[in-house]
Amino acid sequence: SPAAFEAGFKKTMAFQPRVLKQNRGSSGEGIWIIKLKAGNYCKSYGERSCTDDEVLDMMEANDNHSETHTVAEVIEFCVNGRTSKSGTWTSKGVGKYLEGGKAAGGQLVDQRFCPRIVEGELRYNCVGDALVGIIHKKPAAGGISAVGGTGSIY
Repeated sequence: SPAAFEAGFKKTMAFQPRVLKQNRGSSGEGIWIIKLKAGNYCKSYGERSCTDDEVLDMMEANDNHSETHTVAEVIEFCVNGRTSKSGTWTSKGVGKYLEGGKAAGGQLVDQRFCPRIVEGELRYNCVGDALVGIIHKKPAAGGISAVGGTGSIY
């Protein structure tokens, strides 16, 4: 629910850098690497929650572009899309990640950011129980995402 997302995101964001991603598509659109601009993370999970006016540095995985928004703007964009409360976004996406509810794929994943992603990721391709290939996807220099079209190395 929007209320559960707001409360949970404010708590997790106060604890450590996050990856926030919509539950639709695989092009990297709507996948955000998010850090507190001030870097004032709490030491223990749940020790505090972010306020609406805290500033976030963000990078979208589909093209590695950066944006800066407040916590309130991010929540508004994720729930309601581009509105007068969401600020100005340069993302190609429209937000509204919860639209349609769970049945329509309207879900968000909020997970810890793993800084080793810059080393790349391994994709193991299987047919049945047989391994048929391994792909090493590494982000382009200065990027975090290895999604196609970002200059990543395969």
